[in-house]
Amino acid sequence: MDEAVVSSTFQDNGSSDISRMDEKAGCLDATTYTGVSKPVTKLEPWSGQAVKAPRNDMIGHLSAPPVHFTDGDEGNPRNWTAKRKAAIGTFVIAAGFVATLGTPIYIAAVPNIAVDFRIGITLAILPISLYAYGLGVGALIASAASEIFGRVIVYKVTLPLSLMFTIAGGAAHNYSTLAAARFLAGTLAGPCVSLGGGVMNDLWNLSLEKTGTTFGLLYALGVMYATQTGPMISGSLLTYHSWRWTFWLSAILMGTLSVVAFLIPETYAPEILRSRAKKENLPVMKRGDSWGVFLASIGRPLHMIMVEPFVLPNGLVLAVTQSVVFAYYVIYAILFEQVYHFSQYQAGLTFAPLLVGGLVAVPVMGLFDRLTYQTARAEAIRSGTEVQPEKRLYPAMLSVILFPISLFWLAWSGRSSVHWIVPALSGILFGLAYVLNIVAHFFITCPTDLTANSNQLSISIYNNDVYAAHYGASVLAATTFLRFSISSSFPLFTPQMVHSIGFAWATSLIAFITIAMIPIPWVFFQWGPVLRSKSRYLQNRAL
Repeated sequence: MDEAVVSSTFQDNGSSDISRMDEKAGCLDATTYTGVSKPVTKLEPWSGQAVKAPRNDMIGHLSAPPVHFTDGDEGNPRNWTAKRKAAIGTFVIAAGFVATLGTPIYIAAVPNIAVDFRIGITLAILPISLYAYGLGVGALIASAASEIFGRVIVYKVTLPLSLMFTIAGGAAHNYSTLAAARFLAGTLAGPCVSLGGGVMNDLWNLSLEKTGTTFGLLYALGVMYATQTGPMISGSLLTYHSWRWTFWLSAILMGTLSVVAFLIPETYAPEILRSRAKKENLPVMKRGDSWGVFLASIGRPLHMIMVEPFVLPNGLVLAVTQSVVFAYYVIYAILFEQVYHFSQYQAGLTFAPLLVGGLVAVPVMGLFDRLTYQTARAEAIRSGTEVQPEKRLYPAMLSVILFPISLFWLAWSGRSSVHWIVPALSGILFGLAYVLNIVAHFFITCPTDLTANSNQLSISIYNNDVYAAHYGASVLAATTFLRFSISSSFPLFTPQMVHSIGFAWATSLIAFITIAMIPIPWVFFQWGPVLRSKSRYLQNRAL
């Protein structure tokens, strides 16, 4: 599809203008078209430099009336019934959970796969990393594809294909087939991780509508909880079934979602308007080379990682956070199975404290919001100024301190002379820190109103407040790719590290890595305005 409707996307109130047709994963992004009757300026997608748009890229120079959403238009997804939006939101939550579950559900199968295929433990673990890395690659590609083809078609294509490769992995009779199938299944499941926030933003104004905020929070928690419930599910399956059932269960869930995907309507406003224009035989204009748009959409996040002062450091914090969870898949198995002689099922249950910590994080975020951000917001309203984005960083500043504490707790209490409940309870502290850092990551797919009531607090919301509507989706794609690219490697070298230097020092080494991350949110809190002034993307945003 290489055409775009004359008119543009809807704004928060459901109306439409012709600005910002380049939209990715629910967030208005960098190629910005403005004005109706004057020449159009656009931002060059790789560097953000302002350049004059080519004549065929200009929107608004046709005599025909534009296609747009009117007030109360039933075609506008934000005007759909509550039940319809709730059904779509439930699908998105389930898709994110199932896609992420594919990584940890494989954990308990590692020993049996090593025996069946006569391979070493490292090779048996590799499919975990391949699937996780595929999620990052798929998320990057999906963000670009969705802005050209819309949301639903991406789900309709990728979910059945991911199902096919999941079945291929479960039926594999040689290791090469298993490994290749895991990578391709993860890549094709990646859109479920990255597009969910965009669909939520299509349906609700997440900054203002409590229902939308609730669904967005459930989506974020669902994706995170999948990483922690996966080992429990995996261990229980292997208690009574073969390792292939870890694939069959994923296939059953993925197959159900594949069917439901064909019942979900399109929620992406530009695609809805494009289809409406074609049905009504109204003029449409070429959007440009779709392949060029696709490459630019992938290239911009990678470019931001290299040149932006915020993206790489914040992405590293998020990546290290998830890397610890992936390392836990191996560390917990070694500790609780070899030291405390737990079964695989019992070892999986030791992830329950992480879930408890995640639940505790929700009211903690609300408390920070009330005591810090809302206080600053009220003061800004009285003085007629704006709230500084750095006010979002308090939860992140706490979480980076809690990470090493929880890891040192686990490292030096995990021994046969100490009751197993002591190291297990360290997971509560880690789960709390994990959610404080990650949960709002999935909200950066929509622009956050700095004056709106919100309890979405973390480093990622800070990213969104800084880059706002122009580059929020690119920041999402960049940090998601970075997060999975780095964390996917941790399960591979963690066993060797534990066996070489021992459980206590191996876990302590990971704790020292998290200590190195502590200064990042504090530096941003202190010198954020100075760093923002040096950002080339933010400098060009006002153009």
